[in-house]
Amino acid sequence: MGSSIDNPKAESILTEFLKERPNLRFIRLQWIDYSGVLRARIITPERCLQIARGADICTLSQNCMVIPISTAPKCWPDGIEEWHLLPDWDSLIVCGFSPSHASVMCFTSCDNLDNPLARCPRFALCQSLEVFDVLFGEHHILMGFEIEFVFLDETYTPLQSLDQTVGYSMLSGLRGKNLDIIETIMDSLIASGIDVHHFHVEAVHQYEIALSALPPLRAIDSLIMAMETIRTQALRHGVRATVTPSPVLSGPMSGIHAHFSINPNPPNSSSFLSGVLARMKSLCAFGLSNCDSYCRIAPDCAGEWIAWGTGNKDLPIRQVHPGRWEFRFLDATANAYLFTSAIISAGIDGMKTGLVLEMKDCTVVPSALGSEEVDVKLRDVGVTDRMPKTLQESLEAAKADHEIIKWIGRELHNQYIRVKEKEAEYFLKMTTDERRRKFLDYF
Repeated sequence: MGSSIDNPKAESILTEFLKERPNLRFIRLQWIDYSGVLRARIITPERCLQIARGADICTLSQNCMVIPISTAPKCWPDGIEEWHLLPDWDSLIVCGFSPSHASVMCFTSCDNLDNPLARCPRFALCQSLEVFDVLFGEHHILMGFEIEFVFLDETYTPLQSLDQTVGYSMLSGLRGKNLDIIETIMDSLIASGIDVHHFHVEAVHQYEIALSALPPLRAIDSLIMAMETIRTQALRHGVRATVTPSPVLSGPMSGIHAHFSINPNPPNSSSFLSGVLARMKSLCAFGLSNCDSYCRIAPDCAGEWIAWGTGNKDLPIRQVHPGRWEFRFLDATANAYLFTSAIISAGIDGMKTGLVLEMKDCTVVPSALGSEEVDVKLRDVGVTDRMPKTLQESLEAAKADHEIIKWIGRELHNQYIRVKEKEAEYFLKMTTDERRRKFLDYF
């Protein structure tokens, strides 16, 4: 399944890694909490070797996964708990933006549970991939992510310069300082061994970097390193780079688009798609996982209707070709491990049960039509349901979805929903700008 818990080769993997990098001084033990926040403990190589040998372990407190962004640092853990970080040694990577640092993504283990990994999103994804491999071992999944981001100045407004971004794939915005920043980001990603498919201007004030396809676990690890690289290198140029969904009060909205393919394409890949469509409202609780995520329930973003279409960017699922889709209902506030686990589980269910794809390929661009006309044309292709418009609506769907609960496990499901309900409760009490600034602190 592409992960390494209790890896018998842990010490040799780390020893070889360090031998090839004699100037390495620190290693970041990293994890993603339920709010999509990257957290880390930074240790020396010497201590890291002790952990790899099983002679030491990194211990965390009960708040390590459950701090809502809206109330931080206040949180509501179940009680006194002891958590541990279990490094996935196969994820070791140099931090290209700081060559004396490396990082390793970790599983999160809670000693208080019968199954200590029952609340770990990374482990949930590993389990989903294992089920897929058992059932469809002749096929494999690849994923690649597109990252949209915006540069802001110290006043949290879009960076102004003579070289201003104007529109999609134009060179305006790539002739001056902004290009220098992005080149530094690219150099760092290359130094980390992350393959970039392309970068370009996406919209006014907005850029995009697209990562090349990898197996899901490694693809998400690369996504996390790429977002941290973008933020770090921009800051070193005196600029704030943000991947938050709503970076400015009036302007571009940023998402993470997940390209997902089954290789080779199975004859029943349409059933995988049908399984995802059947669970869309629940899945939005994991992909559009915070209040500001729902500004992207809009044309040319995450879409307004539960539908799919070949080449259609006005919908939440754009089919590139059969067996390859772009899932557009994802942003940087999500825990991408948990989102991908839920997507794969829904697709597996569709394939196992032979779920027929009754919804037709939607060639309609809903945003180009009037309200009455769009209802008629969408109904003709089997599209009748709208995307959820709020986090609360998605959470209610996920709470009532017993299959989702079964797939990711009740422990993980309950913990995640509790954090998200607190975020929804407290964010709704804030003004739009208060909420925006809170997200800017994190993403």
